[in-house]
Amino acid sequence: MDQLINNYITSCRLAKERIDELTRKERELGRSGSLTESERLDLDRRIKLLYVEHGQMMEVINYLTGYRRRVEQRAEI
Repeated sequence: MDQLINNYITSCRLAKERIDELTRKERELGRSGSLTESERLDLDRRIKLLYVEHGQMMEVINYLTGYRRRVEQRAEI
């Protein structure tokens, strides 16, 4: 269970890093004027999708952590 939670935490960190990377790329291309409308829309879509995935992974982490706590409490009784 701990390994699964740790894997989700790592995935969340990687998703956040990718969001930052894509956001930085979007800003740089926008400043240079070489960003077409379709490229901007594609980057926005990818960033939004990563935010959704990050949120879902956080929900799973919270659920698994809560479950682990409940199991540990039952074991103590």
